[in-house]
Amino acid sequence: MVVANIPEKARKIFEEGKVTKEVDTQNRTHYKVVGDTETHSVIFDKKKNEWGCDCRYSALQRKDCSHIIAAKMKA
Repeated sequence: MVVANIPEKARKIFEEGKVTKEVDTQNRTHYKVVGDTETHSVIFDKKKNEWGCDCRYSALQRKDCSHIIAAKMKA
């Protein structure tokens, strides 16, 4: 899997307005992030203070992907 510079990609996603806060509850905040090929779901768990994304990079690498970083910028 070839990965571009994650922080730079996140900045571009954020600056292009591709991050939307969808739902904000007492326990979680849900974001919709439009990526290069798909729209992703990013969730911030307030109780655990943890971020998660449904993209393959996040699942395989167990690191913050560009979608999570862009959502953090929005937050």
